[in-house]
Amino acid sequence: MKKIKALLLIFFVVSTSFAADVKDVSMQCQKEACQLVFQFVSSKNLPSFFQKYDPKSKILTVAFSETNFLLGDGTFDLNPTSPLIQKMKVFKETNKKVSLLKFEFNVGDLIKTDKNKIELVKETHFMIVLPKANDKGWVLSKKFKELKKAAEKATLEEKKRLAEEKKAAEKAALEEKKRLAEEKKAADKAALEEKKRKAAEKKTAGKATVVETKNVAESKPVSALIDGVQEMIALSSFGLEQFQLVTDDKIILTNVGPLNKQVITIGLAGPSKSPVFKISRSSIVKSIYWSSFGLNLELQPGIEPSVLVRNGILILQKPSDKKIEGMWYWHAKPTGIHERQWISTKSTSSSFDSFAKRLEPESKKIVSVAQTFYLRPTARELIVVSEETELYAAASEKSQVLQRVVFGERLVSLENTGLFQKVQYNNKTGFVYKRAVSFRDELSSIQLERLKQMAFEKGENLDSIASRFEKITEDRVTYSSFGRRDPFVEIKGLVEEGINIDQVELVGIIWETEEPMAILAESKNPSISYTVKEGDKILNGKVLKITSTDVLFLIQEFGVSRRYSMGLPDKYGSLK
Repeated sequence: MKKIKALLLIFFVVSTSFAADVKDVSMQCQKEACQLVFQFVSSKNLPSFFQKYDPKSKILTVAFSETNFLLGDGTFDLNPTSPLIQKMKVFKETNKKVSLLKFEFNVGDLIKTDKNKIELVKETHFMIVLPKANDKGWVLSKKFKELKKAAEKATLEEKKRLAEEKKAAEKAALEEKKRLAEEKKAADKAALEEKKRKAAEKKTAGKATVVETKNVAESKPVSALIDGVQEMIALSSFGLEQFQLVTDDKIILTNVGPLNKQVITIGLAGPSKSPVFKISRSSIVKSIYWSSFGLNLELQPGIEPSVLVRNGILILQKPSDKKIEGMWYWHAKPTGIHERQWISTKSTSSSFDSFAKRLEPESKKIVSVAQTFYLRPTARELIVVSEETELYAAASEKSQVLQRVVFGERLVSLENTGLFQKVQYNNKTGFVYKRAVSFRDELSSIQLERLKQMAFEKGENLDSIASRFEKITEDRVTYSSFGRRDPFVEIKGLVEEGINIDQVELVGIIWETEEPMAILAESKNPSISYTVKEGDKILNGKVLKITSTDVLFLIQEFGVSRRYSMGLPDKYGSLK
C-alpha cells in the first residue's frame, strides 16, 4: 500500500508541474443523470485528481494536484435538502511536498461511493457523473455573487444600526450626567449638614472621650510591635532570604501595591500614622510604619523581591549569595523578639551511583492523569476552558460581541494576536481572550475529567489522551505513561543548568495577574524555590501553560517531545 502511495505522489509531481487552474464549479441534472462539472481555464496541462468518499461523515472529497481555484478558498452552502450536493468547502493543502486543491462536498443519501464515472467534455470541462435526482442545479460563480451582495447589504444595515445605537447612547449619557450632577449637589448639601451635626456632638462629648481613651490606653498591654501587626519573621539560609508578615486583618494579593520608591504599600485599615519600626536584622525589609494609605514596608536599597500572599500572610523572597551553612531565624511577636541559629559545619558526600539509586524511586510520584508524546504534530484545535466568554468581532473588548461561548466549545485556531486569539466558530471568525481557551494537549487533568463527564452525559465518545489525525496519509506513534515518569528516559541526577522538574514540587500559583506565575520548591530542600512564567526554559524543555490549578511542561529528550503536568495539592495533601 505504501509503495502505491509513493508512486501516486511521484506521478503527481512529474505530471502536474504547471497544471491549469479551476475557473468555476457547477452541477446540472438531466433526464438520465446529474453531472458535477469542474471548468478549467485551459485545456493544457490538466492536473491529476482523485476522489474519496467517507460514509461516516457523508463527505465526498475531490482533489487536484498543483492547481488553484480562481474564486478563492471558503465554505459555500448550496442546497441543504438536496439528495446530492448540499455544502462545499474549498481549501489548499500540502501533503508529502505535493500541493493539493481539495473540494469537500457534504452529500445526500444518493451518493454512496467514490467510484463515480468521470468524463472530459469540451477539453476544459472535467465532469463527474452522479445519480439521477430532482435537483435544480447551481453555478458557484453565481452563488458567490449572490452571497457577496447579501453580505454587503448586511454590512450596510449593521453600520446603520450601530449609528442609531451610538446616538441613543450619547443621549442616555447626557441624561445620566445631568442626573449625577443633581445627586452630587444634594449629597454635598447633606454632607455639610452632617458635618455641622458631628461638630456639635464632638464639642459636647469631647471631655468624656478623652477620659475613655486614657482608660483604654492604660488597660491595653504594651506591645513590642506596632499596632495591627501580629508577627514578623526574617529567615536566611544558603541561597535564599525570606521575610514574612502577619497582620490583624487578612492580607490579599490585590491589596498589595507595586514597588514605588523602595516602598511596598498594603491597603489595610489601621492607624493613619504610627512610629517607624526599624528591622536591623533583615536584608530585605528596612522598616515598617503606618500611613493614611495603609501599612508601608520600606525595603533595603536596591532590593526587588518576589511577592507571594499565602493563607493571608505576606511573603517577600529573594536569592542570596551569602555562604551560610545552616539557617538563621529572627521572629518578632508582641511579647518580644526571638532569634535562633541552626548552624551545621558537617557535610556528607555520596557517589553519583548511590544518589541516582535513591532518586529513582522518589521520582515516580504521580503528578498528572496522563502524559502523551507524539512523533508527528496534532491538529490545532482550541477548547473553551472558562465558564463563559465572548467572541468579539475585533481584538478588543470594546468591539461588537458576535456570540457567547461556554466551557467545552471547540474553536479553530487561526492566529495569535497578543492578548487575543483569532478563531473560527460555526462559520464565524472572531477573537477571544487567550486565557479563556487552551489547546487540546494543554488541558489540565481537572479540565480533561470535566470534558469526559460532559461527553458521557451527551452520549458521545471523547478521547482525552490521543488526538485525532485528519490528514489522508499520516502515521503516528503514541505512548501514554498514565501519570508515571517516562521509563525510557534515564535519570541524570544533579542538573548543571536549568530546573529539573523531577526534583521539584508545585507549591503555589500567582494567578490574579496578566502573566500568571508558578512557584516550585525542591523536594529535598523546600527552602530553595523558583518562580517561573509561561515560556521560561527548564532542563530539556520549557513551561508550556499555567492554569489556576496546574502547570504543564514540554520536555524534549533524545528527539522526542513529551508533556508533564503538576497539580496543586488540596488542603488534605492530595492532588486536585
